[in-house]
This record gives sequence, structure tokens and C-alpha cells, in this order.
Amino acid sequence: MQTSENVKMIISEGDKKESLRVGQLIKKIELINEKYVSEESDIISQKQPFLISLILGWRFDLKPLELEEIMKVIFLIWEFFKKYHQTENAKITETQYMRIQQRNVHMLKYFEGEQSRNSKLEVISADLENLKSKSLFTGIIFQFNQKVALLNMKNETRGIILVGLKSLIESFEEIVNKS
Repeated sequence: MQTSENVKMIISEGDKKESLRVGQLIKKIELINEKYVSEESDIISQKQPFLISLILGWRFDLKPLELEEIMKVIFLIWEFFKKYHQTENAKITETQYMRIQQRNVHMLKYFEGEQSRNSKLEVISADLENLKSKSLFTGIIFQFNQKVALLNMKNETRGIILVGLKSLIESFEEIVNKS
């Protein structure tokens, strides 16, 4: 018989609290209006201008409704991390983002090379184990599986954007964890 001491907790109390917070943030983002977008965009351009660059870069690759939904996801990420004082003092840089994105792309290529389902699950598990904001990333995946504009997106584009969003989350995590 297994005891609670030798069973690894998959979902911690912190994860549960974080998932509730992410759910509240998703509801908040669904209700945003032009005033919110304008005011938060001004704040973002001051504190984390790379986010604006990311949106501007993706605007050429996405249809208008897709871009609107991706902007909401970026606002979700912003809302999640803006409470940390480190996001005011340190800015995400293109170099940092590209380094993390390259690591994620490398992991995906490694994943594709794995033959067995168990090996693939181990690769994903190891990668996600390092992600501190699992609930946030899960919320983003949920959005990608619920929003019509994101569901209709080409699979290749969805993959590229999801890797980019995961890289953005990890960039924020790196900043927050440096203090």
C-alpha cells in the first residue's frame, strides 16, 4: 500500500491557486475593451516593449481575428506577470527570447525523433517540469482549443505561435526568478 509520503504530488496547492487565478484572468481578458487595450499597451510599451514587437511581428503572419485572439493571450501573459516587481526593473530582450525559443525548438526536434510513446511522454514531462507557470500555459492551450479563430489556424502556424508563447512565458519566468 502506498502512503502519501511516497506518492509524488503532481498538482500542488500552489498549482491549484494559480489555476484559479488564471481562470479569473481569462475571464478578465474576455471582457477587455479599447480603453483597456490602449492603457495597457502604453504600460507594456514602457515596461516590456518586446511584447509590442512580438505582436507587430506576428501581424504579418496572422489573419485579423487570429491576431486579435493572440493579442488577448499576450495580455493574459502580461496580466499574469505584471504583479511581479521584477517585470518593471528588467525587460525581456530579443536575445533572451530567441535563446529560449531556440531551446524550445530544439526540444521539439528531439521530441519528433523519439519513436516510442513513452519516450515522447518523458521528453514532454521533463520539459514541462521546468515550466513554473504550468497553469498559465494550460490556460493558453485551453484558449487554443476553444477559440474558433485559433482552432481554424493552420497547424504549422499554431505550433509556431505556441512555441513563441511558451518562450515568452519562460522569458518572464527567467526575469522573475533572477531576484
